[in-house]
Amino acid sequence: MAKKKLAKTLSRFQEKRKKAILNEYNPLNSEKFHLSNKNKKKVHKQQTQKDIIPFTDEDSILLVGEGNFSFAKSIADLLPSITYKMVATCYDSKEDLNEKYNDANENIQAIEDLGGKVLYQIDATKLASLKQFKGKRFDKIVFNFPHVGAGIKDQDRNILTNQKLIQSFFDNAAELLTSRILYDDLNDGEILVTIKSGNPYDLWDIKKLAKSTGKLITKTSYYFNPNLYPGYHHRRTIGFEEGISKSENEEIIDKNCRTYVFINKPIEKKKKK
Repeated sequence: MAKKKLAKTLSRFQEKRKKAILNEYNPLNSEKFHLSNKNKKKVHKQQTQKDIIPFTDEDSILLVGEGNFSFAKSIADLLPSITYKMVATCYDSKEDLNEKYNDANENIQAIEDLGGKVLYQIDATKLASLKQFKGKRFDKIVFNFPHVGAGIKDQDRNILTNQKLIQSFFDNAAELLTSRILYDDLNDGEILVTIKSGNPYDLWDIKKLAKSTGKLITKTSYYFNPNLYPGYHHRRTIGFEEGISKSENEEIIDKNCRTYVFINKPIEKKKKK
């Protein structure tokens, strides 16, 4: 009896060992396989996100920090039916703008012809207090490639200055977002900020800046493809000079630019006592 019991025990042990060995060498069960699958899913997710245009024919749009207004003009061309709900703004005066960007006037004229509104000398860090936006809310608030353009050589000071710009923008823009809960609007608004990847831009840590306002959370981010916007030509804050500045989108095309989407922080319901 004892011998039979021992034989059965050995048999079960060998069977278990055999299965363990098979599992060990089965690629479907290996950690490497699972990591590979995760990476494939990640790549697939990135691929499906490459061609995102975040605007719809239901949106009211506020654009801040426009340079030559070619991005705003491109949206107007893509969605002419909503241009009357679009406000495109820049920090410069009209005179300074035309000195810096020789194509700005043509783009502005096209936007206005389609019913869009253009405003000059709008400080993105003071939006909530400006009379032009009193009582107004937007479904999309867009700030493409924010930069103070001050030419600060010291990297730490440069980073800090741009962080202050973006944080103040977030703090103000949050007050102008539509909200189904707060205001009974049809949509929940989004703030879209597009920046280049790599340093010093990664060091700005814009997700943390948005969170620090206590008003916003990060919803998602995706690859920004400038080719989706016909006629869009990126321009630096300091302006464009023929023969010296990079033309069209050479400045951003290989910088793996990303658009970060921020929304209102969910309101916590008070627990009943």
